[in-house]
Formats: sequence, structure tokens, C-alpha cells
Amino acid sequence: MISTMSNLLILSLYSIWFIAIENSNFLSFCQVITESPKEIFNSQITDNSVKSHNIQDDLPYGFVRDASVDYTSYIQNAISRYDEIIFPGFPLLINDTGLKIGSNKTISFLPGSELRLKPTFKGRYNILSLRNVKNVTLKNPVINGVKAAHLGNEGEWGMGIGIYGSSNITLINPKVYNCWGDGIYIGTENMLPSKNILIQNAFLKGNRRDGISIISVIGLRLENLYAAYSNGTLPMCGINFEPNNPSNELKNIVVTNPRTEYNGGRGIQVGIRMMLGGGDKKIDITIINPVDISAGDNAMKISCKRKSGIIGGSISGTVKIINPTWNKTLSGRPLLMMVDQPNLKTYISSPNVMNSSGKILNPSESIALLNRTVTKGQFILAN
Repeated sequence: MISTMSNLLILSLYSIWFIAIENSNFLSFCQVITESPKEIFNSQITDNSVKSHNIQDDLPYGFVRDASVDYTSYIQNAISRYDEIIFPGFPLLINDTGLKIGSNKTISFLPGSELRLKPTFKGRYNILSLRNVKNVTLKNPVINGVKAAHLGNEGEWGMGIGIYGSSNITLINPKVYNCWGDGIYIGTENMLPSKNILIQNAFLKGNRRDGISIISVIGLRLENLYAAYSNGTLPMCGINFEPNNPSNELKNIVVTNPRTEYNGGRGIQVGIRMMLGGGDKKIDITIINPVDISAGDNAMKISCKRKSGIIGGSISGTVKIINPTWNKTLSGRPLLMMVDQPNLKTYISSPNVMNSSGKILNPSESIALLNRTVTKGQFILAN
């Protein structure tokens, strides 16, 4: 009996061995059935789902949902560890250290999410900082700088989103309001410009300095941007191109369908004289279908007048303003030009102007008014 059972066992083992040789899937099957049902399910879900990580999972036990407790360190830890990140649908309190975003990140914000700044004395900070990074996408971020609760009076550099010397950056539907400085800032890191920046459907309101400041960039697309009610410290623009020194660049820039309104200074400003004093520079800015309502000073300012004592260098290139609508500029001067660079050309096509009294001007009246607001240089009327 024992001998018979032994023979049967040997025969069974031989059969299993033979089947394994004949069917290479057998060993794989044996491996699969040792896994739990959860492991089998997880192995089959998509890569995007596997990578996405909800910040809520990193908050401490008993966390609050009303932005009354500072969770900056918990959130930063998650951002540093994961590349695909989701912010939960409730506000989170962030201190003036801000959050540092690394390269190769996609960060999405669920409806109801908000990064709310904890009141601070600091005049310089970035609530979200992208510094010397690449390949970052932010989807639907909402940032509240809470400027009314600011604890000090100094500084003007409290930024909602700061992009410094970074490339391939996409902001989709960013909402940034009430920051102590600019809603969005695009500048340099180690004197290198930012490159290939796309911002779609930005909503920038009530920021103290500018809605968005552009210092140095090669390749920028601003699409359907709204920038309004900038007020508190100069220059108080909706969109402000303001290089700081001759090393900065403003190239390959297209702004499409911007709407600026009720800004204390200008709707859009191109103030580039700080680029003078080094080598020759060339800029390229196109603004399509801009609409401004009730700017305090000017709907559009273009300034490149050499400062006294600054020698060397020149600026050439183009600023194209296509189909602008400038309504009820409070100063009565929708356009201000102060340009002493003969090779820097400004083209304006099909301007639509409503004067400060509410009268819609006909084309000849519009051109006459705009010409009266040019203090130095001239614009070219384009078809």
C-alpha cells in the first residue's frame, strides 16, 4: 500500500513537472494565485491611478478642514515624495515658507481646494515656488494671499506663484488673489530666463502690486487671462512686463484675449528701459484682443526711455497690439508711449476706444486721441 502511494506521488510530481515544461504559463499562474485579490486588482489599474497621491493621506490624524491649522511641513513632504499629486477639496493653511515644487510634477486641485497664507510680517515670499525646475503642470490651483490680514507694512514681493529660471511650465485655470505682491511672477534663476511657459484661463484679482509680472522669459503664452483690481503699491498693473537688468529677455511672447479692469495703474505695461546699458537686445511681444476697463492711469503703457547716465546697448523688435478695446480710462489717456529706441516698433491695429465720459469714439477720433497720448516715439497703425 505504501509502495503504491509512493508510486502515485512520484507519478503526480512527474506530471506536474511535464506540464510546467510544456506550458510556460503554469509557473506564472502559480505565482498569481499566491497574491491577494487586492494585489491582483492593483496590478491591473492604470499607471496614472497608481501614481496619483492625495495630499489628504499625509495630514495628521484628526486634521481640520477649515485652514485653521498650519500643515505646510506635511504637504511639503508629500510634494517632495510624489510626482502625481492631488490636493483635497478643502482649504489648507500655508505659512510664509511656502511650498517648493520640484521637476516632473503634475499637481491637481480638487473643487473646493485652496492654499491660504497664514498671516505674516514678511514682505517677500512665494506661496508656490518653482525655482530652476522643468516639466511641471499645475491644474486648477487656488491661492489666497489674505493681504488684509498681513501683519506688516514693508515689502512688495509676496507672490502667489513664483516661477524662476524654469522651463516647460503649464498653469491651467490658476486663481490667485489678495497677495501682498504679485499674483504670478515669472523671472530668472542664476541669471537664466524662464522658458516655454503656458498659462491658461488665469484669474488674478486684488493682488497688491500686479496681477502678473514678467521679468525674463523666452517663449510665453498667456491665454484668456483676467487680471483686475491690482491696488496697494506701484505699479498696480494687470499685466506688467518689467525686466530688471540688461541680462533679461522678452522673446516669443503671445498674449491672447486678456481682460484687465479696475487696476490702479495700467491694464498692461511694457516698461523695458532697464534692459538698456548692456549689449543690444531684441524683444517680441504680441497682444491679441486685449480688453481694458477703467484703468487708473492707462489701459496700455509702452516705455523704453534711456535713463540719465545709462550708456551702451539698444533695444529693437516689436510690440504688436491687435484689436484692442480700451474703455473709460480714468485719466483720459488710454495709451501712453515714451520710447526713444528707433528700432523698437509698436504696431496697433483696429483700436476700439470709449473715452472716460462713456462715448464710443469712431476710428478717426480714436486715432487722434491715441496720438495725443504719445509723449515720445510713435506707433504704426496696422491693418
